[in-house]
Amino acid sequence: MIVERELKYRVRVGEPEPLGTFEKSRKLINIAIMAEGDEKYSLIIYKKGTTKIATEIPFTEDMRFGSVYAMEIEGISAAEFEYAFRVGNVIKQDPFAKLMNGTSVWGEEHLLKTSGVYKQQYDWEGDKPLYHAFEDTIIYRLHVRGFTKSKYSKVKCKGTFKGLVEKIPYLKELGITMIELMPAYEFEEVIQNAIDKSEPRVKRHHNRDAVKKLNYWGYCSANYFVPKSAYAHSKTKGGAIKEFKDMIKEFHKNDIEVAMEFFFVEDTNPYLIYQCFRYWVKEYHIDGIHCNIHPGMCDMIQKDPYLSRTKLMRYGWNEERLYGRKHLAEYNDVFMDVARCFLKGDEGRTADMAYRFRYNPATAATINYIATNDTLSVNDMVSYGRCHNELNGENNRDGRKHNYNWNCGFEGETRRKGVVALRSKQRKNAFSLLLLSQGTPMIYAGDEFGNTTGGNNNPYCQDNEISWTDWKLLRKNKDLFEFVKELINYRKEHPIIHLPKQMLCKDYHAFGIPDMSYHSEKTWTLDMDSYVRHFGIMLNGKYSRLYGQNEDKVIFIAFNMHWEEQKIGLPRMGKGKGWEVVFNTSGTQEPAIESRMLVVPPRTTVLLECIDIDKTDGRINE
Repeated sequence: MIVERELKYRVRVGEPEPLGTFEKSRKLINIAIMAEGDEKYSLIIYKKGTTKIATEIPFTEDMRFGSVYAMEIEGISAAEFEYAFRVGNVIKQDPFAKLMNGTSVWGEEHLLKTSGVYKQQYDWEGDKPLYHAFEDTIIYRLHVRGFTKSKYSKVKCKGTFKGLVEKIPYLKELGITMIELMPAYEFEEVIQNAIDKSEPRVKRHHNRDAVKKLNYWGYCSANYFVPKSAYAHSKTKGGAIKEFKDMIKEFHKNDIEVAMEFFFVEDTNPYLIYQCFRYWVKEYHIDGIHCNIHPGMCDMIQKDPYLSRTKLMRYGWNEERLYGRKHLAEYNDVFMDVARCFLKGDEGRTADMAYRFRYNPATAATINYIATNDTLSVNDMVSYGRCHNELNGENNRDGRKHNYNWNCGFEGETRRKGVVALRSKQRKNAFSLLLLSQGTPMIYAGDEFGNTTGGNNNPYCQDNEISWTDWKLLRKNKDLFEFVKELINYRKEHPIIHLPKQMLCKDYHAFGIPDMSYHSEKTWTLDMDSYVRHFGIMLNGKYSRLYGQNEDKVIFIAFNMHWEEQKIGLPRMGKGKGWEVVFNTSGTQEPAIESRMLVVPPRTTVLLECIDIDKTDGRINE
């Protein structure tokens, strides 16, 4: 090892907090690092823009505070150097670094990366997090690179933070209120023994061959404090930081929140996780965090006063110990699994689906979804009867085993009119279940226009057309996009569909009918027999007044996932009142109202509103 000692500096004991490196004043740097075990630690200083070592400074025992080494260096400007640590005989990067160099090219092994000191000033122009309530939120989950990388995306800066900004008009048209970014910090794209991971399902199957594979999703150890340089259009030093902040600011100007997903490998230091969350909220103004933190950390995170208004999402919280504002939410697969089984007509799923429809705890929100990155897409769950992960190189053994999918009678793409029509109806039914249910809906990018991965339910190592959002399908499936857009708009316009708390199925305010009620062929009754595949739900819009909203309409929603038409009883609403069909997913076969019975076509969702009826207008009244 050759060390060129060209620097003039003085070294003394530093401050142990905060961890990482920062410039205290001009040419005065403080460096603090967590020490593990009894290995010797030293600071390596590189010449700016190179990996040539300018000097190496050992940490001495008097610089140790518990498990932290702290050093102060006078005489070196933050702009003059880059650094790393030597731990024993191994060179490591600073896990608390706020700036990384040598990582701007996507898909390469970053063997020559170095850490830097971040000191750039940024004008936020008064920007602050938006703090939308969970009940008013529509989440759109996406992969930064894959969302705009396709040649059909009509984006100039493809696969970048800047590219996301170009898609803001599209997201606003759709009605999205928050985007969630899959890991967008400095993770390694090329790893050995790539593991199929999806939080919180920590391990499924992994490739046993010692080969290097692409880590497209980013579920691995990382430098968690730094926006991913390979996702930035700018390739200048610190360019990713500015571009990320510009992106946040533009989304906020358009009233769209931004959440970040973090995946922490096992045994990640809790202090690092805690500081990471605070840093991203303070430094980057993010609105939400989706994480896989250990249950032992939940109390600390959920009660941190600094994060008390930040949306925090994970697989379950200790609800008995919650307090204050409803800023926590639970991600889990229960809604998805139940909805998929009900959608394809499995026996004994009606009661489960009816309950998940209204499930909406008062203490922590529930996030509902039909598909996400490690499942078959909405399109593929009605187009494939089995998974097609062959191109992952794991003999089709990877990915989740239970997808609750049905190919509607033909495997894969087809032009058969009957199959195409049924799939179209089933996609709309899926979005109806999602967007009309209480709780917070999450849409995975591209599902709103039938995006496909060719039946691959685990494209964790695919950086190509398989995993990229295919924007040419937007034109092909324009009717699905318009349906989802109108459904989102309808949800927003009707507060009774997204209340802050769970409905009780009681008329506890004497409004005449319960806040929510279940119906089957027999009115006011939920038929839970195993062979039943249909039910109705009535929502009393007067109950929206209890939450400071205008009085909403009385809405009746009927779900029939049977392959035959079914009848559902319609309640008597009083003199001069009747029902009007607002929308349905049946296609050519329209629902009908006969003698206070709603006749629902096979595999169809119908939404009705209670209206005032003039006896001369031709509609059926009470």
